[in-house]
Amino acid sequence: MSLTTLISSDYDRSARLKPALLVSLPFALAIVSIFSDISEMHLLIGIVTYFGLTALIAQLGRDEGKRLEPWLFEHWGGKPTTQILRHRNSYLDINTKARYHRTLSSLLPNLPMPSDTTEKNNPTAADAVYESCAQYLRERTRDKRDFPLVHAENVNYGFRRNLWGMKKAGIVISICSLIATLLVTYLRSESGMPYSLPATASLISAWMLVWWLLRIKPSWVRVTAFAYAERLIATCDTFPSSNSTKSSIITSAN
Repeated sequence: MSLTTLISSDYDRSARLKPALLVSLPFALAIVSIFSDISEMHLLIGIVTYFGLTALIAQLGRDEGKRLEPWLFEHWGGKPTTQILRHRNSYLDINTKARYHRTLSSLLPNLPMPSDTTEKNNPTAADAVYESCAQYLRERTRDKRDFPLVHAENVNYGFRRNLWGMKKAGIVISICSLIATLLVTYLRSESGMPYSLPATASLISAWMLVWWLLRIKPSWVRVTAFAYAERLIATCDTFPSSNSTKSSIITSAN
């Protein structure tokens, strides 16, 4: 897949390409610092290689993020959308949750919403209903022009999930780039050549390594996952219930 195809949508640019750019940043800095004093052709080859690798990493990162997503959900105690709709979950206040349940019951009359007691007696069956409701809302909100906030939070979640999925690659690339740039810095300082560029690249690679190790964690992904789930469920307030639709028809007829 070409880079042009990869960045064909806002989601691809923000949730897939940007994580890949961050992962490969130390690699790009290493190439530039190593080849900065030789012919432009070598530098051009390095840049082309960099962007080709970026496109590949973006696809691999997306695949790895999706592959590890079930582990995230299990680690968190279920899908965020499912958790938010549970009676026993306190993420939403009771009144707001009850309003969403009523709307979903009206929108999906053939899918009875579990009561608090039903959920306690059979939590697995209740979760299946909540997941079906979430899937319904996802299909109803795919148009980003009508639901820009849902789209924005989905992009934020995809960005962090895919970045976390590429954590191992990011650590390996940062370590390799750090070693390479430190070596170039040392060799240039010994030979009397300018070494500010590889030294700067070394500092950035070291900072990226620390960032990967300390910041990119499931808890960092969880924040945006629940923000997206909350925004998705909140779209219940934008859909007319079947009862309100019937009332409108009766009023119009009268």
